[in-house]
Amino acid sequence: MQRLAANLSLLTLPQKTMNLRLTYRTKLLLNFLALFAIFTALLVMFQHNREKQYKRDLLEQRLESYADVVAKEVENDVVKNDTLKFQNLANVLPSDLRLTVINNRGQVMFESLLHSIKEMDNHLNRPEVQMALHNDKGSDIRHSTTENRDYFYYAKLYDQYIVRVALPNDATTQTLMKADNVFLWFVLMLFPVVLIFVIQISDRMGKSISGLNDFIKSADRGLVDYAHIKFPQSELGDIGYAIMQKYKQLEESNRQLATERERLMRHFHYFEEGVAIYTPERQRIYSNPRFMQYVNVILDKPTADLDAIWQSPIFAPAIEFLKLNGGKRPTTEEAPIFRFTAQGGGNTFGVQLLIYKDEGFELTLADVTRAEKNKILKQQMSNNITHELRTPVSSIRGYIETILDCPTLNDERKFYFLKKAHAQVVRLTDLIRDVALITKTEEAAELMPREQVVVAKVIDDAKEDLNDKFSGNKSELFVGVPEGLTINGNYSLIYSIFRNLIENSLRYAGEGAEIHVNCYSVTESFAFFSVYDTGKGVPEEHLPRLFERFYRVSEGRTRDCGGTGLGLSIVRNAVLFHHGDISVRNRREGGLEFLFSLHV
Repeated sequence: MQRLAANLSLLTLPQKTMNLRLTYRTKLLLNFLALFAIFTALLVMFQHNREKQYKRDLLEQRLESYADVVAKEVENDVVKNDTLKFQNLANVLPSDLRLTVINNRGQVMFESLLHSIKEMDNHLNRPEVQMALHNDKGSDIRHSTTENRDYFYYAKLYDQYIVRVALPNDATTQTLMKADNVFLWFVLMLFPVVLIFVIQISDRMGKSISGLNDFIKSADRGLVDYAHIKFPQSELGDIGYAIMQKYKQLEESNRQLATERERLMRHFHYFEEGVAIYTPERQRIYSNPRFMQYVNVILDKPTADLDAIWQSPIFAPAIEFLKLNGGKRPTTEEAPIFRFTAQGGGNTFGVQLLIYKDEGFELTLADVTRAEKNKILKQQMSNNITHELRTPVSSIRGYIETILDCPTLNDERKFYFLKKAHAQVVRLTDLIRDVALITKTEEAAELMPREQVVVAKVIDDAKEDLNDKFSGNKSELFVGVPEGLTINGNYSLIYSIFRNLIENSLRYAGEGAEIHVNCYSVTESFAFFSVYDTGKGVPEEHLPRLFERFYRVSEGRTRDCGGTGLGLSIVRNAVLFHHGDISVRNRREGGLEFLFSLHV
């Protein structure tokens, strides 16, 4: 819009109407007059000050000549301080001239207007004296407290003293320093001539551009009234109409482009993937915040230079692809696209390069680390689940087939096989339950409800459900948890934490072991728990892997005890769901201890 307005301002159009022409001419006239007035005022001020300075210089030269005369006559008598000679010399000078001789310490040695100089102050701080000491000469206009009148002072430095002469700053002195007004009268006489010349120029220019000027002003405001804009019936008028129509089309196109650009930029800004757009010369035009984040991860160093990726060997395949496809001028249907993966900072990124029709290109970075890890974990878990399901299903099938194939079995043997099959069904049910719980905590944790859970009640519920195992194992549970302690969380998950940890101790601590559940600290944000037993513990090399899925310290022992291998994995996920942390260690006194925290 601004470029169009600048181009329009170069064109000229015939006269529109008298009213518009005069309005524009008046503005142009006022601008010329203002410029001339400012220039004239500055010139007059400069000349006036120059004239005043010239008159002042003349007065200073006159006073300097008096000072030189005094200095020449008394140069040999200053040290002697011949006051009489000073006075005789002052008498031959003009009657209104004041003479003062001052030594370089500021003491007055002679004053023509006083009979005694003892009453006079030290003159070292007088402005004209200071200037003379630093610049050899100086002048000042100020009020004399001694004489109670204004003086024009002039001081000049000689070898060991300063001669100061002064004239009363009266009408005579002011007239001598007053600037002449000849130049001012000359400017005033010249002004009517300049005014006539400016009027002619402004009138001539105003007639030619008034029409387009109005259009430009309305276009700059974005309030063009196309229905009321008229141009004269001429070739320039036709050009004006054509420009206005093109401007109208351009305005509509710009509006649509601005809307689309705003949508696109907003989409890119909040895009989950990193996006950057480049020119054919690999000059970055745009990049969203995610792109910078991913580039810093890939390069494994913090940098604000996003173009540093082109020096990294990780992006060598992209550079090679650009070299091979750079001059093809692709269409939209056959736009070259290239995909590869990049490793950096321990993460995996999917890289996509798309070449545009103008040979510019788009580079997209997508963090696929989690997806790749989830893919591997799901594959491993599927394999483990298949392996874990195979044993109970095979056992159940074997027991049932034995009963079916041997109709002569007595009731006692049939009951034995049915009991074994039932145990495997229970194990299979527990496995399916645990797998479902792990999947839910990892993929749909936000859907799990939260409530105020009383920890002591959860432990009582877990103890009651495990009562048969406590009786068979002869173990004993000791609970040290405040009765009123509550956790804002999910009851099922908190129950799974304490049940699985207690059940783990029942399985592996041995008969007659003590199991302790304690809350050893509570802060504003977290409650800290300890679950330990008095068993033999676990070999140290197994501790880092206890929370892995289907990991078993002793395969045969675990299967005999009926575990699914997912209990501690469920505990870890449940603790993380409640924004806590968990660790495991062997106690010096013997036994295994789990330490974990839960957000209150």
